[in-house]
Amino acid sequence: MAYNEGLQSDVRKQLGFVLNDISENLPGAFMIYRADKEDDEIFYANKEFLDMAGYENLDELFKSTKKSFRNLIHEDQREAVEASIWNQIESGSVNDYIHYQLRKQDGTYIPVLDQGRIVESVRFGKVFYVLFMDWQAIQVNYSTKFVEKAT
Repeated sequence: MAYNEGLQSDVRKQLGFVLNDISENLPGAFMIYRADKEDDEIFYANKEFLDMAGYENLDELFKSTKKSFRNLIHEDQREAVEASIWNQIESGSVNDYIHYQLRKQDGTYIPVLDQGRIVESVRFGKVFYVLFMDWQAIQVNYSTKFVEKAT
């Protein structure tokens, strides 16, 4: 339909982007994983996430985490983080918001803000799409001195 004579060329331009273009150039870290309390298998993480968490590639992430999202959460916070995510979802929200320590490849931790959205995938069932924001980068780049200037 997009190539029919009556459609505007602007609509056609949007079709030139493929998932890889968007995934690798979106200015944010994201991941897709199975939305299941017992099986939280990681399906995908973009380069921005891999860089933030210190992984060379997806295979290294999969091996280090055993493909489990919960293995990215600091052990002391894991139970509370998972409970918060599921409480938000079970209360009727499609989005969840949480702050925790994300385990990096080298075993160190960085504080992150995590915004997830649960969706139904035809192929995989329920999945979470999650954006990760480096808490320290937010503190530096979105400090109150910049907010005051903008208002």
